[in-house]
Amino acid sequence: MKARYVSAVSSLLVQLFAVTPMSGVNGQEKDPPNHAASTVPYDLPATAKYDYAEVLHKSLLFYHAQRSGKLGPNRRLAWRGDSCFICSGPNGEDLSGGYYEAANTMKWGLPLAFTVTQLAWNVYAWSDAMSAVNELEEAKEGVKWGVDYLVNCISSPENFVGQFGVSAVGSTDIDFGYFGPPEEYEMWVPKGIMHPAGLSYINSTNPSSEILGETAATLAAASIIFKDSDPDYSAKLVDHAKDLYNRATTHLGSYQQSTDPNMKTVKEWYPSSIYYDELAWGAAWLYVATKDDSYKQLSDSWGKNASDHNDEYSWDEKMPGVYALMYSETKDETYKVGVEKFMANFFPGGSVKQTAKGLIYGDSWGSLSYASNIGFIMMVYAKTLGYQEANSTQAITMAAQQINYALGDCGRSWVVGFGEGSPIRPYHKSSYNSFIDYPLRGQDNGKQGDDFLNSNTTNRFILYGALEGGPAWDDTFADNRARYEFTEVTQDYNAAFTGLNAAFIDYYGKNNFKAFTDCGLDLGWSHPNATNPPNWGDNDCYHTCNTNCVANSNNGSNNNGSNSNSSSGSKSNDAVMGRKVVSWGVGALLAGAVAALLA
Repeated sequence: MKARYVSAVSSLLVQLFAVTPMSGVNGQEKDPPNHAASTVPYDLPATAKYDYAEVLHKSLLFYHAQRSGKLGPNRRLAWRGDSCFICSGPNGEDLSGGYYEAANTMKWGLPLAFTVTQLAWNVYAWSDAMSAVNELEEAKEGVKWGVDYLVNCISSPENFVGQFGVSAVGSTDIDFGYFGPPEEYEMWVPKGIMHPAGLSYINSTNPSSEILGETAATLAAASIIFKDSDPDYSAKLVDHAKDLYNRATTHLGSYQQSTDPNMKTVKEWYPSSIYYDELAWGAAWLYVATKDDSYKQLSDSWGKNASDHNDEYSWDEKMPGVYALMYSETKDETYKVGVEKFMANFFPGGSVKQTAKGLIYGDSWGSLSYASNIGFIMMVYAKTLGYQEANSTQAITMAAQQINYALGDCGRSWVVGFGEGSPIRPYHKSSYNSFIDYPLRGQDNGKQGDDFLNSNTTNRFILYGALEGGPAWDDTFADNRARYEFTEVTQDYNAAFTGLNAAFIDYYGKNNFKAFTDCGLDLGWSHPNATNPPNWGDNDCYHTCNTNCVANSNNGSNNNGSNSNSSSGSKSNDAVMGRKVVSWGVGALLAGAVAALLA
């Protein structure tokens, strides 16, 4: 397990904003080694300890906070609007969609594609559980949002957009140095450098088998979950997946060896270890999508080159996912052994230990995400083997221990807007500086950065469902944006975590959970600058407080009916409510005007 970009970002922030270098909450050393040195016994609860349906709902809602582009009628958050106004490629590619990486507006190819692959796997593995609590259509719509961006990245038979956005130019940070909302990026970004300036094409002269292999996996996985509801769309995704996989294997190479200056910082912040695992992964998903045995053979062949990379499942490492997926599809003993070797790392006698309160702790950066990824693989294994089988018990127990730690077993919740002691200062810019509440609009980016990092102000809007990075090795935590090793949120942190909640809905029994809705959630609609609220239909039980509609109705619809019980509200904070800020309409017009002038 590895820190994502801790050294690069921490040194940057120390230099720009005089942030105290990272140390433990109680004065421990900077980026401490893993001091967790035990495995902690855990009793598997006989009944669900937490409302996994509520967490699933909120985790899917988190991805609305990360959406880029024109949001359309399914705009659930008052504090998020259209963004990425200058987001076309040189060949006319529409790159405005997709998901933003974390607090920033970067679109790095490998972690973004992995996120969407995992979101699709969640649906494929646990569709019945999602359907039972009325989350299936929302989950599929979220997958499609990411997939459509990746399809748009296919520029030509030669070029694929593997990165979009400018993280830095030389020693000057651009995207990470912007602390305003995505909706006004084009107006205030440092040096006026727009997203297209950071575009990098993956092609025969700038290969990245990991980006293309992962994206092939994404499109193949998505094709499966849309095969029944939209067969034409599904078939197109299969064709695209085959094409990208062929490119990945024809022009072998890693972006770690790229000489493209736009790829410089991604090599520091998202360093890729190998690409053989992505080629095994992409082929595995193509096998599942097509049942063409040649892809199974390719997956096995590439997997042999990556067999020593079976101790982590993440945006970078895929072999545990390959073994779990192929075991679930084929019941082949070889894949079963591969999954069991992975899981053994975390059981008593394994190499990775737990904190005193039970969290699998392999790294001080993103520990909760890694633990969720591990739990997801364990639950896929257990479901494939059979929940009641003796060999499943240890996997289910460990997975339950990890998710329950995140939801409250450690004494607090790590999920924004859920449970006791949930975080109120996540490292997330648009929920702090929204385009409808942006007190330092137009002021120096350094001043805005100092305020964002060092102010004790809570985030002005609730970033529901976001899973924060995790604790120090001794289970301590600082709810502080400057301590972003604890409070950062990202697209990939929530990916397998979302599926893990669905897994426990399935395990504890789908009929034991009730569908959760937006009813009563503070989504910002009562804020004085909020405009154009959605008009959900009378038969909508997903976004509203309605109870008289058909269960499992299409939650993405925007019917013409009215509903007086729609969820709304902003935080009750006099300092926030009394500020005079530009309304959504004016902000959007300004952004559009600037975009037109700079085009």
